[in-house]
Amino acid sequence: MSFQNECILNDYFELLDNSIKTILLRRENDTLTYDILDTEKSRKNKLLALKEKQRQMKVGEIWQEVIGNYNGFVNLKIGHETGLDILSHTKKIAIELKNRTNTDNASSKKSNIDKLVVFKKCHPEYKCIYANINDATEEKTMKGSVKKILHNNVEIEHQNGYEFLTFIFGTNTNDIIDFVKNTHKHNNHLNNSNND
Repeated sequence: MSFQNECILNDYFELLDNSIKTILLRRENDTLTYDILDTEKSRKNKLLALKEKQRQMKVGEIWQEVIGNYNGFVNLKIGHETGLDILSHTKKIAIELKNRTNTDNASSKKSNIDKLVVFKKCHPEYKCIYANINDATEEKTMKGSVKKILHNNVEIEHQNGYEFLTFIFGTNTNDIIDFVKNTHKHNNHLNNSNND
């Protein structure tokens, strides 16, 4: 790795460390909706399910920060006019990002692909990608995949797993995965000890 690339990655990692810490330390909601049939055990289970859903949402947000702050990419956050997650005007890439292949149900997936198609029609020079960080299994995630999707006569790509990550990060992929994994683990541990 060149000295310049190492300096750029160090600045990027410092930014990510702060972003990940901010996301993980954000207070979580622990208010359950009332159900007349709830028991002590069902309330505990509902609270565990709520905590896991909030954790998964934070992980998805972390990945949006990781990719959206990388070289030439922009995290569009919530409320951007395109409705998409990430853009790179220099690389001509538009991304709708999901942490897992099962994050979107069928209608949500169609709606997200519709947004990419609308963007592609207005910007035909862009590569429009519906992306998943993780697939159903470790093997499928590590293998990754790229598939062409023809939707309303417009071609976009569905990329997932390691194949997608290497498309974005190139030779820095493993360093970035390791950094995010270690930062997430460390800061998540801090978050859990603060909630006790």
